[in-house]
Amino acid sequence: MVLHRRRRWRAVLPAALWVAVAAAACGGPGQEAVTTAPPAATSAPAVLRAAILADLPVVDGSTSTLPMRMLVLCGLLVVPCDWVGDPTWSPELHVWPLDPESAGSARLTEHVPNSGTHDAYMSLVDGTSDVIVVAREPSDEEQAAAAAAGFSLEVRPVALDAFVFLVNGTNPVKDLTLEQLRGIYSGQIANWVQVGGRRLPIQPYQRDPTSGSQELMLRLVMRDVPMVEAPDWLILYAMTGPFTALATDATGIGYSVYYYAEYMQPESDAVAMIAVGGVLPTAETIASGEYPLVAGVYAVVRPDASPSARAYFDWLVTEEGQGAIAGTGYVPLP
Repeated sequence: MVLHRRRRWRAVLPAALWVAVAAAACGGPGQEAVTTAPPAATSAPAVLRAAILADLPVVDGSTSTLPMRMLVLCGLLVVPCDWVGDPTWSPELHVWPLDPESAGSARLTEHVPNSGTHDAYMSLVDGTSDVIVVAREPSDEEQAAAAAAGFSLEVRPVALDAFVFLVNGTNPVKDLTLEQLRGIYSGQIANWVQVGGRRLPIQPYQRDPTSGSQELMLRLVMRDVPMVEAPDWLILYAMTGPFTALATDATGIGYSVYYYAEYMQPESDAVAMIAVGGVLPTAETIASGEYPLVAGVYAVVRPDASPSARAYFDWLVTEEGQGAIAGTGYVPLP
């Protein structure tokens, strides 16, 4: 595999975090999901860390959170990891242990599956996973599945991401308002010339209905505006789909989340993120809230979570846990 480091940040966890973690390691049915704020006080990070390591939980989640989940556990297990990928065969970059043959590496990879957002919620409901880290809160369907199983999901924000729009790199349109985006995806705006571009029809790509991206599109952008019914060929069934489609379609527009677009896609000028309302999505504009489509990243557990899953859930919002999250490239909580 060919290693590709991102230009924007150092891909491995900061050395100070490795040292700190390594040193410390040596010394009701039918209810809606419960969203909790980070607690005012938690057990000491060392106590939580010890509980995590004593019985490592299975941490599933969204495709976009896979590097975070891998890198955080790499730090906890003191297993050196970095970004890897070869654009000739892999559509996205991912994180992998630098020594895949080590015992720690085998333990790590066994505990970080990647089901995608909806299936990760289902894996938590059926007990296949112990805790999930996902790009959105649970949908009505996912809450209903938990209720049918006799419990409510516990949901907590642990980081910030953003919902972003993408166009072909040759498209002269680099900024759209929320009203224009709603117009495009409701069928009211059908040609790029209507928003300052070339006289070409707009091909508005969508994601599949259960994807995290589609749920965010409906909740953050469309709201109460009906979305146009797309033909099958405009519905993309993987996170890499919008990037693959837009790389060769100068008339298209699509969407994703910032972390995936910024860090998990190989560097290329073929697809560009655009500004929304005059503000480009960056770590700084996400942290400040200036970018209008900031989205939370959530940890989710069952009420009967194992001690190690509960410890992981709590550790992520400690100062140490937030430092680990920041080290993966995500924007930590304010």
